[in-house]
Amino acid sequence: MKKPSASHVIKIERFTGLLSERPLYIYLPPGYDDSDRHYPVLFMHDGQNCFEAFAADSYVGSWHADEIADDLIGQRLMEPCLIVGVAHGGSQRMAEYLPPYITFYPKKEEESEGKRKGIVGRANRTVRYYQHDILPYIHEQYRVLPGRENRATCGSSMGGLFSTYIAWQFPDFARHHALVSPAYGITATEQGKMEPIERLRCDNPRDVRLWLDSGTRDAPGRGDDGRFQTAAARDALLQNGYVEGPNFRYHLAKGAIHNESAWAARLPLIFQFLFPPR
Repeated sequence: MKKPSASHVIKIERFTGLLSERPLYIYLPPGYDDSDRHYPVLFMHDGQNCFEAFAADSYVGSWHADEIADDLIGQRLMEPCLIVGVAHGGSQRMAEYLPPYITFYPKKEEESEGKRKGIVGRANRTVRYYQHDILPYIHEQYRVLPGRENRATCGSSMGGLFSTYIAWQFPDFARHHALVSPAYGITATEQGKMEPIERLRCDNPRDVRLWLDSGTRDAPGRGDDGRFQTAAARDALLQNGYVEGPNFRYHLAKGAIHNESAWAARLPLIFQFLFPPR
């Protein structure tokens, strides 16, 4: 029996569209070059950090998404899929991933005109970029299956907050979402309420599958990786009628910190949840 072609990651150096020019990284699974098969597609945020094949593009290390997908697909623990790593916009990263109903104030300083300087969320614009620039390009250039049932998103920290926003506000884009160490804490008001979590609690339930997780340490000796905020999001979803099982999973990674190596360690579980073998 002929051995299937090896997987590979393609880098598009300067992808242009609604947002500023940036790289796209596209993982093609084992066997892609051998047939006319069409595949589901996973969109990962912070694309510079996704693949070991381009680890040099990341200043914090990669998620090893290409190596992990190869291993799981080889063991038939994950449905073969394309993985599209969408790079962030550098200094614009926070605004790109922050929901438009949030303004984040990094410093409690007053400007000369008496107004605090805040970062206004533009995640709605970023979703349009995914919908109208990246998704059509992927469909034109590669063999992917149509429909939300065959699409997933995955992001960590601000990317986890962004995937929360996509899942809740744009459920027609994709059905499967991984919210990894999501940065809910930066959305807290002075009263302590976090708007994304309140929406998970109070809005009508969405037809989406959700992986939600955190570690227990933000960094050695301090922090908790948003553990309690993520647990609050879990409780909000349970109150809204979700049930932990095949379509909703909460995972607490004991001892894990807020970095790429910790996220890579649980990526095998995440990938198996997003696209289990058919």
